[in-house]
Amino acid sequence: MSGAARQFVFADPSKCIGCGLCGLACALEKEKSLDATKSRIKIVWLGPLANMAVVCRLCENAPCVRACPRDALWQDERGVVHVEDEKCDICGWCIEACPYGAIVLDAERATVLICDLCGGEPKCMEICPTEALIWTTEEEANKLLPSSLSTIRSLTKQVLELGAWDSLFARASDIASKVEE
Repeated sequence: MSGAARQFVFADPSKCIGCGLCGLACALEKEKSLDATKSRIKIVWLGPLANMAVVCRLCENAPCVRACPRDALWQDERGVVHVEDEKCDICGWCIEACPYGAIVLDAERATVLICDLCGGEPKCMEICPTEALIWTTEEEANKLLPSSLSTIRSLTKQVLELGAWDSLFARASDIASKVEE
């Protein structure tokens, strides 16, 4: 890759609680709807203590763009993938090609939805109560993921030990107060 590494929105699974507020903020901002299926960020529930939001990673030479037989997708110099709705026939090849599962099918509008970073000010990041969504590069994300999984394993072990429920409920209470704000 030439120049600076591309930054994208990444969810730290050790902080993500799976609340879905990011998806609602996205759907509201982009589609003027509170229908989370219209969101360009997807919540993946990995278990009771591990969740993760998935969003476009702005791949260099994006496989989704290359896979589109109708040339409905194109990538700008920042790496953002754009969709020309009138060309999209929802064949699904881009969805299959995405290595991160970051493309959403909108059957109602007969197009696909891909994160465009909200012009550099992602609404999902603004609303996240645990600050799990961060700007990062592919290299940084690959380093962060193993340490996040280690944190999740540690938390799970603590919860299973006698008396750890108090700390878990205290953390949940703190997060709940941030959501209320």
